[in-house]
Amino acid sequence: MWGSSLYFALFLYSCLHFVAGNKQDFSQLCQENIQRTLRCSTQLTGPDGEMADSDKCKVEYYASDSAECRTMNFGPFKSDKPFNADIGGVSLRPYVVDAHGQKNFNYTVLNITFTNIKWKTMKFRFHDPNRSNSYHCRNIVISNDVTIDDRSVLYYDCYWSYTDGSYNGSSHFLDFEASDDTSTNRGQYIFNIPNMQTLSTTVTENEWKPFLYIEILSSVLRLHIMPPPPQVNITGYKIEVRRGCNKGSLETCNEQVIKTVNFTLKDKDEEMTYDYYFLRSPGSHYFVVTPLHDGCSGFESRCQAITSPRISITTDEQKTFNICIASVTALVVASLFAYYIVLRFIRRYWCKDYTGMYKANEIPPPTKVLVIYPPGNRLHAECVVSFVSYLRSELGFDIMYDGDIINISHRDPFLWAKEAFDLASHIVYVVGPADESNFYNNIYEKQIIPAHKNVDILLLNMVKTNRGTRNHKSLSNIYFEHSNGQVPIEMKHCKSFFLLRDWKKLISYLSKNLIPEKQISRTEKGRYFLEDLSRAKKLLSGNREDVIVRCEKMNSFEKKILV
Repeated sequence: MWGSSLYFALFLYSCLHFVAGNKQDFSQLCQENIQRTLRCSTQLTGPDGEMADSDKCKVEYYASDSAECRTMNFGPFKSDKPFNADIGGVSLRPYVVDAHGQKNFNYTVLNITFTNIKWKTMKFRFHDPNRSNSYHCRNIVISNDVTIDDRSVLYYDCYWSYTDGSYNGSSHFLDFEASDDTSTNRGQYIFNIPNMQTLSTTVTENEWKPFLYIEILSSVLRLHIMPPPPQVNITGYKIEVRRGCNKGSLETCNEQVIKTVNFTLKDKDEEMTYDYYFLRSPGSHYFVVTPLHDGCSGFESRCQAITSPRISITTDEQKTFNICIASVTALVVASLFAYYIVLRFIRRYWCKDYTGMYKANEIPPPTKVLVIYPPGNRLHAECVVSFVSYLRSELGFDIMYDGDIINISHRDPFLWAKEAFDLASHIVYVVGPADESNFYNNIYEKQIIPAHKNVDILLLNMVKTNRGTRNHKSLSNIYFEHSNGQVPIEMKHCKSFFLLRDWKKLISYLSKNLIPEKQISRTEKGRYFLEDLSRAKKLLSGNREDVIVRCEKMNSFEKKILV
């Protein structure tokens, strides 16, 4: 299986001793170590089974109460790329180790598995915010002389906690940052250490609760659900996304279920993931996951549910709103001034727009249309691409959508989105299919066509921010026959077109009721068509005596030529 490729597995020396050792050995090797740096090269195998040099892989230890560990810095989240695309795989899985049958010495051990390693340095820190000095920091360094590939694996098993059968529900954080010679990427997980009963090899469907951990990205909460043990027959999961007030919030609100989805478990050996986009949704968010099985079918009270840690989310919009509460007098004055400016702008824009349209022989510039769509479903994305291509080539509209990003020099999604939004006079949202069509159990499936993810979230946020400003945009929704998904709150109550039934209305709306001749003139094919019509009209509509028909004999056929 390893062959001649540089496939290796880095099993930390301390972890191998822990599995075979007792509590004392474990504490010495995993909790605190006298040595500042330990080697992890004893299990580093190179080509043809050769052992790596002793300095090829090192693990740097930090004392749990040290300021260096407590203040360890981690960079910002750069993007919402799926599954740590620039880091590789980072997954968590707990298990229980029985230290010679002594119940008080049992531990819930958290295994971190690094797969498809794309880094040379990985620093990470565990932290329980409810306990002071509960920090666990390590830094793994792999030498540049070691070549790693997509089959490289590293296990780390040294984060643990006392459990003694109780479960206090305290939240733990894992912050990690991977670096190579060219880039640095950051990740963060939040989870609860489960009790030993749910991890037992004899647990039943009525007792088992899955281990959950949440991956926190810049605009996404990605829920990870650990696979069930082999003796448990779980058929699927019910996932609820809930929201409450942030701690210390002055607003009055109730706990509410934002979303509920049911998923069928297709592969019992694979970890399940579910994405929730929290942008523009402040509050305390968390997940409630209920494993489904035959024993609780129709009897929800018999199902075991587990609650994830709560994640407090605040937005700049909410902060700005709280700061901008002013006196009624100031608000009225500001509103009147804004109303006056808007009226002046509308008048100037209206006159400028229509004076040029009625000039003879002048073709107005094509309408600039920004297309937004949810990219989670491949088939829907392909329909949008075809729709955009047709509007461009056949109708002459100036269409902008996220597929253009790869064709520009900077390839920056934010810069493209800002420029496209400023230029567009019309913004259309192509409604996608229901969320159930966008769920994928296999994390290696390619689920989207665009090269950049969450561009739709960014553009919708711009739509919301733009409301009430002088830069007015014409907003509308487009429904295909398969469009049964939800419409974002930013686009609700906007004009809607159902294709193909409302095709003529849509074209008239996008062309600003332009007369057919001007609309046809926008494309090269249309101009050729109008030129042919004009030439034919000129030749065929004149007096008969002005048209000379010359007949020539060609073999047995007669040829007529208009002169």
